[in-house]
Formats: sequence, structure tokens, C-alpha cells
Amino acid sequence: MIKYYDTEAAYAADAKSPFESQVSLVGESNAIHYDGRNVIVGAKHAKTGSIVVLDGNSALHFVALDTFSSSSFMSNYTVVGVVAVGVDHKDYRGKLVIVHKTNTSKQWSAIYSFKLTGYTLDGTDRSGVLTVRSASDWGTGVDYTINYNADNVADFLTTLNAYFKSTAPFTTQQWRADSDAQGNITLSFLFTDYRQASNSAKSGFSISANLLPGIPASSAMLRVNGQRSGEGSISNWDRALAYYRNDNGPSAYQGGRTSDQGSNVKQTYPINLPTWLGTSAQNPGDFCAGLRAIYGEGEAGWLKFMETCLPVRPTNYGPLGDKATYGDGKRNTYQMAGVKFIKQDNTEIVAFPAADYCASVVYNHELLKKGAWQLPDVDTLSGILSTIKYGTSASRDADPVNRALNAIGGSAISNGSGIWSASRYYANGAWCSYGTYGVLGSYGMYYSSLALPVALLDVSEANI
Repeated sequence: MIKYYDTEAAYAADAKSPFESQVSLVGESNAIHYDGRNVIVGAKHAKTGSIVVLDGNSALHFVALDTFSSSSFMSNYTVVGVVAVGVDHKDYRGKLVIVHKTNTSKQWSAIYSFKLTGYTLDGTDRSGVLTVRSASDWGTGVDYTINYNADNVADFLTTLNAYFKSTAPFTTQQWRADSDAQGNITLSFLFTDYRQASNSAKSGFSISANLLPGIPASSAMLRVNGQRSGEGSISNWDRALAYYRNDNGPSAYQGGRTSDQGSNVKQTYPINLPTWLGTSAQNPGDFCAGLRAIYGEGEAGWLKFMETCLPVRPTNYGPLGDKATYGDGKRNTYQMAGVKFIKQDNTEIVAFPAADYCASVVYNHELLKKGAWQLPDVDTLSGILSTIKYGTSASRDADPVNRALNAIGGSAISNGSGIWSASRYYANGAWCSYGTYGVLGSYGMYYSSLALPVALLDVSEANI
């Protein structure tokens, strides 16, 4: 049913059916209201928080936020997820971002790998040294000499793998050697500590990082203040303000400063409020007088400064914008999804769990089928996080996305959680949200953080 009201007061005063769906048009405010149960809206009207469902014929529908009722649904409907970036979102650029109804914590990468060079295959006795870090010596590593005599890659691999299977810590870390069609040799192992990425070689061997060469890494990220690289741009405004209001400590990521900042507006991490005011007990001293002269005194000046720590979006710079270079969520996800690591006993594990988890989502619809779901790139993740209030608020209904997820019994998305992107920061780290601080940064790939399966739907598609 479609009804017209002259004023908002007239709309509010009219009785609404608890069962019949109604679209109300208000002339005074030019507003559209949805009332009733399971009000279906078109894709071009799917706001942030709309609920995504498939009917019994696998047709895609969007249910207006706050009208969803599972008891009123036909039994053959399937709830898919919610719209995290809808047509009303400030970052909407023609594509709806659908977040799956469930998410979970996964490693970005369960393995790390190096390319091995420097060896000589001439059928004579040779040796090479690998300096490997393990629990026995994370600081510098221990030298291991590998003797070999081979005149072809296959025999060399046999020698390497026999050594790895008989020698600690190669056994503990499940090292294995493999080659590609061109004869390039890769050394791979289970990734459990960042210091493993500092393994090295000497005396006959050379190694270089070789994990996912098709996904370039970059720490580039432009902020409003002109800073163009590094961690610390704000991913969630509510979380950043909640954290940086406090006297957290002297480190930059805590918002502390221990030297005069002068007029250096190109800050990486935000500055906490006590340090800004010169009242910090953690790092005594007034280091921000020059910045206060630019942005203003007191909390009002601090808030103006904090706004400059937001990332510039849209942009053509770095992983936020230059997706032709650094890959978008789909391209990066499907370089990782389905890849297995074969352990020394020939059992397989998923090599890149976060991407694999997202890619495993599948529904019987052309736009939601296998291959449509992805780990979001850092740009898409920023858009999703920008409206999330649950976390700093205890209420699951604090923002449209979590209100919708709560209604369908889905997994929450907290602004206090670490959440992966599909974008790479450096050789052994990927861009993620730091839930504690409300900023974007790099997390070691071997850690577990939330993996959010998302699908991007172009509203111009005829069948939605």
C-alpha cells in the first residue's frame, strides 16, 4: 500500500497496520517511510541496513530496515545478509556493499614463503646455509648447513625436503621445498611469528620474500592532513574519539608525543587529548602548542585536528584508490582462495583462511553465486566501518548495520574488533582496522582477525 501525507505530523498520527506493508510519502519533508512487515524496496532504494533475502524462486529482494519479521516470511525464503553501504551512505558510488549474515575470526595467511636462489646444480658436493628463527632463538636465528649433490631441480628438492623432515625447527615449522614450471624454488612453512619473515641465508644460498607476488604491498595512505603513508588514519570516528580522549601513553600509536610537534600538520597517528592540551601525565610537557595555534585551543581544536586524520576517499592514491596496481577485494581474494599448503605428512591445510572463508559463501543467484563473495579491500572496509557504532555503544541496535544483523540473528560487527582487508601493507602484514584505536594499520598475517564476506552489487543490473 502506498499512502500520501501532507505533513510529518499527519504521518505520525495515522494508525499503521502491524501486518500490512505500507510505503508513506510525506509532502512536507519529501520523505519516504516504510511501515508494516517485510516491506520490499528496490535496489535503487536499498538504504544502509536493508536486509537481503532470496525468495523460493531465488529472486533477490531488499527488505526495509525495521520492517523485517522472520515469523511473517514464507518458509522458503533465505536470509543472505545486510546492506552495509546503501544508497544513503556517503561512500555510495553506484554499488551496494552486502555484508554476509555471518563472520568469523581467521588468519590472513597460515604460511610464509621465500624464493631460494644462489644454489649450484652441477653434480658436485655443495652446501648452503639457512639462518632460521624459531622459539629457540627468535632474536637472531640459528645457522643450518644443508649439504647437497644434484644436477637437476628434482633431485635438489628431494635433498632439501629430506633435510627439512629430519631436522628441527624445520619439522616443527613444517618447511617444504617446491618448484614451479620454470624451475623456481620456493621454501614455505607455517607462519606463527613475525620474526620468521626475517629468516636469511648465506654461504651458497640466497632467499627473498615470495608470498603472493601477485598482490603488491603498499603502506601508502593519504590523510586529510597531507600525510601520505603509514598506519594511523582513522577507520572509525566513534572508536578513535573514545580511545584518544584518554592519556594512553607516550607512544605515537597511543596518541602520545615526546617532542615539540611545531607546525607539523602531517601527523601519522592521532594525538590523544591530554597530550594535545599539554596536560598528559604519561608524557609530561606541552608538545602541541604549534598545532593548537593552527587548529584552535581546547577540545574544539582537537576535534578539528582529529578530522584531518581521516583518510582521503575517494582517491587515486595507494591501496585505497589505485586498485589497478594493488588489487581490489575480488582480485586479491581469488588469488588466495582455494590455495592449499601441503604439510610434511602430505596432509593439506588452507593457506589463506580469511580469503578462503569469504570465497566459500555461495547462493543460488547470479550476483551472489560462488566467486561473487570476497574479503573487502581496505577502501570497502573503510566504508563499512564508517557507520558502525556498536562497540563504543553497548547496544546491538546502535547503528543500521548491526540493527539489521541483530534482527536476522547474524554476527555483530563491532568497531572495537580487528577486521581484515584484502589489501597488503608489507611483505608479512595486511591492512586491517585496529579495533582498540579506531585506526587503519597493518597486522601480522599469522594473527586471527574478523573476516567479513562481502559482495558488491551494481544497482544498474537489470535483475535487481
